[in-house]
Amino acid sequence: MLRLLLLLLLLVPLTACQGSFKVPKEQYRERVKTLGVLPLMVDGQSIIAHPEPAAVVAMVRKYSSKQQVHLVELLQAKKSYFDVREVSGDPQRLMSRLLRSRSLRETPIGPHHYYEVVPGVVAELCRENVVDAVLVVVMNGTTRVQKRWDRARPTYLEAPFNDVQASAVVVLPSGEVVWEYYGPAGKPFLALQYADFDEAYYNKTDEVPVHFVTLAGLERALTESGGSWFKDTKLSKPYQELFQDLVNQLTPGMLNPFAPRPVTE
Repeated sequence: MLRLLLLLLLLVPLTACQGSFKVPKEQYRERVKTLGVLPLMVDGQSIIAHPEPAAVVAMVRKYSSKQQVHLVELLQAKKSYFDVREVSGDPQRLMSRLLRSRSLRETPIGPHHYYEVVPGVVAELCRENVVDAVLVVVMNGTTRVQKRWDRARPTYLEAPFNDVQASAVVVLPSGEVVWEYYGPAGKPFLALQYADFDEAYYNKTDEVPVHFVTLAGLERALTESGGSWFKDTKLSKPYQELFQDLVNQLTPGMLNPFAPRPVTE
């Protein structure tokens, strides 16, 4: 339904906690000194209700290709780990080897897809890349009850919207998940639907229709210019905002400068 908000509410942050450490941060720092970052994966079997789901999946795969390089750079610049390394490989092949199952779980901001990994594959990747744990990011389609705001008036529609979200975990070689991310409330990676407030306005009704964004519109959204990133590299706005979120959430605190550095090959 449409609701009129008080001005004061506009000043309240609309995002909720989007991730959490599964172990105490001190323990996380001790166990994850060197982090490996896998290529971004895209789950084509997730909930993508767009009229052209295959085209949406192909588009997200195209623009997610090799983006993990920039995520590695920013994590390195944050200096929260002794080292952060790229784990190379074909995203789809890695996904078929690494992910054992998908389940839909409830979080404070709605359902999200959780992916269970194969411990043996994680252990192999950690051993081959000399890392303590790997960061796995999976782009997937999810339907959540969210708010879409009218650009012209302080009103919004609260309804189920289908979007592309990011699910992420940090996994130890044993298969233990020590950190999990399910995205911020009301801020999808890629909005597949929008509320047509203009149509409701001109039809003089409170019934606001929900439409799917066209493929051309989705591509423009995925390539929308962001700000400066790292060493003059520029990322599009969706990836920039996602990576900022991930890096901020993946900061376990200050490292001990006197702790021994891991031995690398």
